[in-house]
Amino acid sequence: MVYHDELTKDWLAARVPTLVGWEGSRLKLVGLDALHTYKRMVAWFSGPAEDAEWYLLRLCRLNQGLDTRHWRVCGCREESNRGLAGAQY
Repeated sequence: MVYHDELTKDWLAARVPTLVGWEGSRLKLVGLDALHTYKRMVAWFSGPAEDAEWYLLRLCRLNQGLDTRHWRVCGCREESNRGLAGAQY
């Protein structure tokens, strides 16, 4: 569960122990800083859309410190008139 302020945190902390979970469930109280953030990026590459994963690996190799391990291709679109493969990450 995520809380936004101390009042909510205190309320959640009082309620969590009284909640009845299902088999195998685990409840934990965390702040917003514990959640992963996702950012969206749009990139255009020349070449077929099927090569998008290869481009991610190449970006990582060519840019020290850029971690693309958790990047995912959300969608691809090929524009035949320009020969560009678009990918959203």
